[in-house]
Amino acid sequence: MLKKLFLTALLAVPITSQSATFNTWTTNEGGTGNYILTVTEQATDGIFDFNLTVNPWNAEALGLFIDFGNNDLGATTLSNVTPSGQVSLFATDTSSDNCGSGCNLNGLFAPVSSPDGEWELVFRLGSQGFNNIQTFSFTVGGLAGLNDTDITLAAIRSQQLCSGTDTLPTGSCGGSDKSYGTPTFPGPTVPEPGILGLIGISALALRKFAKKQ
Repeated sequence: MLKKLFLTALLAVPITSQSATFNTWTTNEGGTGNYILTVTEQATDGIFDFNLTVNPWNAEALGLFIDFGNNDLGATTLSNVTPSGQVSLFATDTSSDNCGSGCNLNGLFAPVSSPDGEWELVFRLGSQGFNNIQTFSFTVGGLAGLNDTDITLAAIRSQQLCSGTDTLPTGSCGGSDKSYGTPTFPGPTVPEPGILGLIGISALALRKFAKKQ
């Protein structure tokens, strides 16, 4: 009985799924934005949460390209966009490096997965010209059968790239950037040590209680 109660308590502690994290980039410019991109697979099959921020804020993203390897997508959905209305799904399963007006990866030569040579998802972020947006987040559905570990490459087209130590929104930031990166997988998020300590204390209390019965 005691063992069953302890296992129930342990299973009740949430362990979130791992994310594909991008924070190291190759650029065709002299410098690159401080992009931090995370793509997290939800428990529901085919739903992924995207978060792209720039910290320190030395660039503003305009396009985001995602390569899911040699996979073809079905119908996809876009929801939970923050800031509201500032993200659109520009294309799926495309070999084009275009992400709309003033937005492309021309000259970057990102190593997209072969043999399909396609970006599975291309997003337009904001609009051309400075929008004063540091972070974009959104949810994509309709990716059934895919895992975060299927993501092989991401690329970003940025506007307003700063030079030196300048940062937005007040810095002198008239440049632009095209960069690509590969993911790392830090592993599942496990409970904080304090939570595990509470579980241990609870188990000890349950044991003492059982001895008194």
